[in-house]
Amino acid sequence: MHLTDARTALASAPHHGEGEEDPRGDTSRPMSPPRAEVPSVPSEAELPARLKTLPRAAQLTGLPAAELRTDAAANVEGGAALLAAAQKKLGKPLSEDPADWYGAIARFSGADDEATAATYANDVFAVIRDGERRTTDAGQRVELAPEPGLRPDTAQLRSMGLRKAAPGDTECPKTVSCEWIPAPYEEFKDPNGNPDYGNHDLADRPRSQSIDSIIVHDTEGRWEGVLKMVQDPTYVSWQYSLRSTDGHIAQHVKAKDVAWHAGNWYVNAKSIGLEHEGFLTAPDTWYTEAMYRSSARLVKYLAKKYDIPLDRQHILGHDNVQGTVSSTIRGMHTDPGPYWDWRHYFTLLGKPFHRTAGPKGGLVTVRPSTRRTGRCTRAAASQPTRVCRTVRRRCASTRSRVTTRR
Repeated sequence: MHLTDARTALASAPHHGEGEEDPRGDTSRPMSPPRAEVPSVPSEAELPARLKTLPRAAQLTGLPAAELRTDAAANVEGGAALLAAAQKKLGKPLSEDPADWYGAIARFSGADDEATAATYANDVFAVIRDGERRTTDAGQRVELAPEPGLRPDTAQLRSMGLRKAAPGDTECPKTVSCEWIPAPYEEFKDPNGNPDYGNHDLADRPRSQSIDSIIVHDTEGRWEGVLKMVQDPTYVSWQYSLRSTDGHIAQHVKAKDVAWHAGNWYVNAKSIGLEHEGFLTAPDTWYTEAMYRSSARLVKYLAKKYDIPLDRQHILGHDNVQGTVSSTIRGMHTDPGPYWDWRHYFTLLGKPFHRTAGPKGGLVTVRPSTRRTGRCTRAAASQPTRVCRTVRRRCASTRSRVTTRR
């Protein structure tokens, strides 16, 4: 249910705070070290409600926080308790008719503006109305029967007191909630007194330079801190930020201009950067369905506008971007990490992955047998929970298989 407890995650350094990568990626004009400081972990009172829903669910249900994190049934119970609390706050009955819950679902998103809350609720009701089928990572088939006659009470949204987001002159599809929060372009002096400017380069793409790729990042920090970073003229930049809980989008740099996000000048000059709020070691909490859907809609819009192919050669992770020279390789980033669900992402993009190679395909995948990986559970003990689960799942394989695919 994407219950959030951000204080633990925020104890990690922010994504742009390692101090080794030069995000501009231009060895002929290296960037001065950013003046932005690693923020301290906020107190519980400083965090917005959307980032502490797990403690709230624990209060409502009486279940321990640890159980809400690790037990699937408890997690669903916690989400249901939050939804019921939102319904009561709106003065609505705990009805058995899903149509009566539109406002509560919009509130469950954690959105503070009307457009984002509506987009989130509309997505939820579209799934209920159309039905859904999925096969889980464990091989279970889950099916939700469609309710084609469902008509939610959307008028509930107008009485919730949410703000009107200022879209400005954004480059976003109409199917997402998007606002303009510009990254500043200012001239200033670097620490040595030399002229410099930030935090992006003015350009005239695609007329001056083609755009051929989109880079997916995660922030390794929370939304509020990320917005502060991108508005620092001495810091770094990217075109778009996407909020975890509700998929809300902020645009900071026009697509025609070159943002400093990938650590490789050639890649920056020909790409658009998307930062997703989250932490790569906690994907189950931060990489939400709302954010995946919003990101996919934005990527489809940009790909069509700039004629970017929707494939893994052009829709890249920051971890796919190489260093400019050997000395810069160690500073490159690992986001969005191994648990960004590329298969699901490309299904949402309308380009699902398919196996295409025959027996003469060029790629060999080796899946080791249990006999060779007997110690993997102990080795995974110090790793994040998702890593441990994945290793155990691989250990459960009963035989080794070698497959070939293109």
